[in-house]
Amino acid sequence: MALKSFLQRFRKLDAYAKPLEDVRIRTTTGASVTLFSGVVILTLVIFEIYRYITPEMHPEIVVDSGKMEKLPISFNITFPHLPCYLLSLDLMDESGDHISDYHHDVFKVRLDENGNEIHREKAKDPSNADNREKLAKTDENECGSCYGAKENACCNTCDDVRRAYSDVGWALPPENTIEQCWKENISSQTKEGCNMHGDLMVNKVRGNFHFSPGRSYAHGSAHVHDVRTYLATGHDFSHVIHHLQFGKQNHNAYKQKRTEMAQLANPLDGSKWGTVQPTMMYQYFLKIVSSEFNYINGKHLRTFQYSVSRQERDLRQQGQGGLPGVFFMMDFSPMLVIYSESRGTFASFLTGVCAIIGGIFTVASIVDGFLYRASMHQKRAMGKAM
Repeated sequence: MALKSFLQRFRKLDAYAKPLEDVRIRTTTGASVTLFSGVVILTLVIFEIYRYITPEMHPEIVVDSGKMEKLPISFNITFPHLPCYLLSLDLMDESGDHISDYHHDVFKVRLDENGNEIHREKAKDPSNADNREKLAKTDENECGSCYGAKENACCNTCDDVRRAYSDVGWALPPENTIEQCWKENISSQTKEGCNMHGDLMVNKVRGNFHFSPGRSYAHGSAHVHDVRTYLATGHDFSHVIHHLQFGKQNHNAYKQKRTEMAQLANPLDGSKWGTVQPTMMYQYFLKIVSSEFNYINGKHLRTFQYSVSRQERDLRQQGQGGLPGVFFMMDFSPMLVIYSESRGTFASFLTGVCAIIGGIFTVASIVDGFLYRASMHQKRAMGKAM
């Protein structure tokens, strides 16, 4: 008896009193609201599940303490109106001194007038143009060497050298060691273009790397280029930047995040710039920011992002000094951006699902009640009118 009395009192705590089945009213409007609510709940729960299983990147900015680290640079640039023998690559620090402490793996690809590959070669020293440029300068009165095959004789063409060696029965050395053969090859390259691509590994210091014409050398404290051959040939520094990146970006997870986060793309990839004017100086001012990616699977990636502004100068129209070419001016931010990948907890996921279900049913109940009362009011009004 006491147990029955306790259960009766306990039932009074029920906040969800159930009406009898006979007094429940089911309407078409209520069924429509219920069906619509179910579709909305299912859709939102699916989005909540996707948000739970998809990691998110959370950025954090700290002071960069890795000033002594190396900077990998990867580039692929085409100069459609400049032959490879005229093109050189130089690296300079902030003070204007030539940077020699770097590693490179750079290639030059000769291109025909239509941009098709002719010949690929590795640039042994990209800081200096090949000696072919000076071989391009001819002197009508010169007496070319026969390289020991004939005494007191002139060999002014590649065929002359071949005949001289044939006359004495010597084997002809490689043509890339014979000046006359190089001259003839260079004259045939006048209408060619050049693609230069590869990788550099430099110290992370403010400076620039630039593509310029002619052989570079130090003159006192100045860094100068011999541009006489370039200006005499009528070429120009129109260029296409297929790719320019700083740091390692070959991580598959990074590539996926880079497509999702537009600010991580390399902004110069695919850009074109240039005119037919040979005295143009193209400058790209790069602000490079160190970036660190910490993935949820434990992988770690250290790379760099950059922003860019650019300008062009016609050296004929301005009194300032300069050099025709393409210059990339590097400046480094003292900040480090850390992207940490994380996923929400199961408790937060469960809370979100419950909030969706409870919220939708509550709103649906209010809407259904409002529609039911409006319907009953309309019916009563129609009954009085009759």
